[in-house]
Amino acid sequence: MSISKLPLAVRLHRYGFLLSADLVSAGRALNALLAATPANDTLTHTASRERELFRRLTCELQQARPRPKTNLRILPSSVPVSPASFAAALWGLPFTARATVLLVCVEGYSLTEAAFIVNLPLHRAEDFMLSGISALQPDLE
Repeated sequence: MSISKLPLAVRLHRYGFLLSADLVSAGRALNALLAATPANDTLTHTASRERELFRRLTCELQQARPRPKTNLRILPSSVPVSPASFAAALWGLPFTARATVLLVCVEGYSLTEAAFIVNLPLHRAEDFMLSGISALQPDLE
């Protein structure tokens, strides 16, 4: 399912950081999530367990609303050309658009799975994906 071969906890922490722009808040949310999830939970299928953990972390971060610890929260006026400008474009997106783009482009989930994780109808996830891609590549408009 996923493109990355990193352990699930590392992927969740990376996703939480990219989503919230706050490494500490992402770590706290992930620790709380993993502490609340028993090792032998009922989700036996690995892909289902991963989707559910990403869904729970997304909900946790959305409720916590951590304040980004960065000044990279404005949309760049030109095409992003550096990691900092990509981060600025990414963190300039609304939370659900940012989550959808990260789940599809970084974590390798399908758009349908990303819509389930973010708890959106598929057509809204498609809209967020298109707006996210146009923010990251404004010359494609």
